[in-house]
Amino acid sequence: MDYLEFFALKEDPFRLTPDPFYFYPSESHNEALSSLNYMIEQKEGFFLVTGECGTGKTTLLNTFLNTNKWKDRIVTAMVLTPRLSPEEFLLTVLEDLNVKIRNTNKNEIIKAFRDFLVENSLLGKRVVIIVDEAQNLPDETLEELRLLSNLETEKEKLIQIVLVGQPELRKRLLLENLKQLSQRITVRAELRPLTETEISDYINYRLIKAGKGSVSFDEKSKKLILKLSKGVPRLINLISSRAMMAAYLDTCQVIRKRHVMYAIRHVSDSHLNAEKRRAVIKYALAAVLLLSALGVLTINLTSTPGGKTLPAAVVAPAQPVPNLPATQPAEVKPPEKEVPQKKGAVVAVDTANLREKPSLDSEIVTWASKGAELEIKEEVTAQEGGKWYRVKSPEGREGWISGRVVELSENN
Repeated sequence: MDYLEFFALKEDPFRLTPDPFYFYPSESHNEALSSLNYMIEQKEGFFLVTGECGTGKTTLLNTFLNTNKWKDRIVTAMVLTPRLSPEEFLLTVLEDLNVKIRNTNKNEIIKAFRDFLVENSLLGKRVVIIVDEAQNLPDETLEELRLLSNLETEKEKLIQIVLVGQPELRKRLLLENLKQLSQRITVRAELRPLTETEISDYINYRLIKAGKGSVSFDEKSKKLILKLSKGVPRLINLISSRAMMAAYLDTCQVIRKRHVMYAIRHVSDSHLNAEKRRAVIKYALAAVLLLSALGVLTINLTSTPGGKTLPAAVVAPAQPVPNLPATQPAEVKPPEKEVPQKKGAVVAVDTANLREKPSLDSEIVTWASKGAELEIKEEVTAQEGGKWYRVKSPEGREGWISGRVVELSENN
């Protein structure tokens, strides 16, 4: 009997794909969806929705795009790789909208775009640009978006722009150089983690959507999932899915606390291994520093404050001197230690994020512009094979940066 058959389910209720069929209308998610519908209906210029990683931003967008109300009334361009220059961004939008252009002259691009917008406006259709992970947009591209919002008739906006990103996007919009853009954003929403009551309802909701079957979560397991996930839907799905697998192996149709504990141990394996690596490095560095300090202390003890050398008897017990041969072998000097070169990294993209941990899901601590020289402090390889570097910026800030956005260099 396989997993789904054992629980009498039609499909996995906690899969991680952003399926609108499983969209759970929590208070903040329902508010964001209503705000998005309002923004399109009223032809407002900008809509901003932010939320931590895993709170359901992509699912929210997919739910909106699959709503029957808008299926035949909007034309959308989705930008999923926002690290683009203004020109690259415009060409990406026009390509997604299937707008043909004769050349890449910016004036021609804007003219073709405006003609497309006017044509769709006459047909009663809205044109919507959706930018996912918008916190990664370079400042000059954000400014280009502000200028695009000026495309309008005397009566209405010809284009609606939806910015979707992590909380640091809100912080960036407070900067002086993005003040004008921030003032154009008339509708804002924030996706918050689920509450204790919502988590219990969320789990039952997804089970019902998947066919309900014979599976259930007891109250202790739900409380533990809340504690471990902090209410983030993606983590709820991950832990719940693994807990169900543990219950399946245990031939138990009620998910209990022990199944959740089993799940979290397996979910956290990669995280724990990373912590162990950091601990080994930490203790190794401490040992090197301790040995260095002992070496300096030994040298200092062999000299008096006035610089006179102490008698050997004071430094160490006297040892018998062996009879030396008439000819002494030449003194062999130890090889000179090679001075290690400091490794550096140069930012190769317009704007690169320095994160708290070596993961795209980690919080951004600062940014670095193209050409910035960063000092590499540490290097790790992510599970997917990509390199991450712990670097120090010229301003003294430290963080992790992906090897995909930098070029390595060596400085003496």
